[in-house]
Amino acid sequence: MSGAGHMLYAIKTLKANRELLKKRTLRNKKNFKRKIDREKLIFKTATPEQMIATKRKIKTYKQEEFRITMLALIVTILILFLLFWTMIP
Repeated sequence: MSGAGHMLYAIKTLKANRELLKKRTLRNKKNFKRKIDREKLIFKTATPEQMIATKRKIKTYKQEEFRITMLALIVTILILFLLFWTMIP
């Protein structure tokens, strides 16, 4: 495609995108399918047992992540030490 071809493609794409956006816009408020009650917010609640279980899961996940991070750090330091040790004549 030549330079003009790229520009023509860009113009056609822009025009097509604008047409799609025009189809999506709402012309009046009656087009909404449902009304949202903004006064009442409903939050999920958990029992104390569920909260304890969730906290345990988070704690074990953090411990596991810490172990993996420490293992990666030790292995990296060991590899770097071996590389420097082999480079010393």
